[in-house]
Amino acid sequence: MNATRAQLITTLQQTQSTLTRLTSTLPDSALDFRPSPDEWSIREILAHLVDDDMFVMRTRLERLLREDNPSLVPHDEKEWHSQRNTSRDKIDELLSDFAVQRAASLGIFAFLREEDWTRTGYHPEYGNFTAQEWLAHWAKHDLTHIRQIEATLDAYNRQASESQ
Repeated sequence: MNATRAQLITTLQQTQSTLTRLTSTLPDSALDFRPSPDEWSIREILAHLVDDDMFVMRTRLERLLREDNPSLVPHDEKEWHSQRNTSRDKIDELLSDFAVQRAASLGIFAFLREEDWTRTGYHPEYGNFTAQEWLAHWAKHDLTHIRQIEATLDAYNRQASESQ
């Protein structure tokens, strides 16, 4: 079953409260725990979500709305990770920054006309897509990282209980 536009927007609206519920009271040891050396910590996932909302997801949507069939470039997450700004990595800063970025992103949806949702763009990893399809990708991206945080927290808790 495909989600409706309203359901997808609701998913994006709920992400902030879900992230806050899952992470706001975690100790630094949980926030910085990596299930394996090549996986991100919860803190890194949160930083990714902040940056992705501001520099990737919303920017691509804005280009879809302003340009005729823009060709969008891939985002190198490994490069981002090696170069990311860590100056605002406290949990309250990450959650606050996410709230600001997400509010800006959600604000765009309220102004879209029906015809805006059918505007198209091209991305080498996704092919041709509409603004509506980008919204679905965005919601799926949020859910993927929420599940990733939950799995990392489960692994952290398992390790903590095994070491007692």
